[in-house]
Amino acid sequence: MGSALSTSAGSQDHEHYRTMARKNAIMRQEYSQQSQIAYRSGNGAKAKELSLKSKEPSNELDLHGLKVREALDITRERLTKFVKNKEPNLIIIVGRGNNSVNGVAKIKPAVTELVNEFHIKATPNKPNQGCIWIEPAGPEGVDLSWIDDFFRGLAKKLWAYLFGGR
Repeated sequence: MGSALSTSAGSQDHEHYRTMARKNAIMRQEYSQQSQIAYRSGNGAKAKELSLKSKEPSNELDLHGLKVREALDITRERLTKFVKNKEPNLIIIVGRGNNSVNGVAKIKPAVTELVNEFHIKATPNKPNQGCIWIEPAGPEGVDLSWIDDFFRGLAKKLWAYLFGGR
């Protein structure tokens, strides 16, 4: 009986996040349409404001019901935007694999592997078991080795300039 309750609670969690994702998608679409209307009417400032609002409710990506290849394509595109826009976080809803053959998740491990290519921080099972929490890697996850090379080269040029290459 305990497992039936946890499955029920898990289903409610999934449904909650799917509902939120649908609402966010509708809001995004409405803001985007309003932005285009404002732009066509010559109100650039309002168009920009609405365009920015359309990007605000997009911190979730729901991959339920997709094939692995579809999920990876959509995730790759969304992660590219995440990195480019320097977003603070993203929730990728991958599900638990309950509907997969033998209950073995296929999307979650594939998405986790893809996330590693983006050098961002991924926390599985946050905010619940069927999700992956994405956030920027922070300084420890960023390759800063080029800075040392840059300054070393700059110092050599400065030395050569000041002391004639001695």
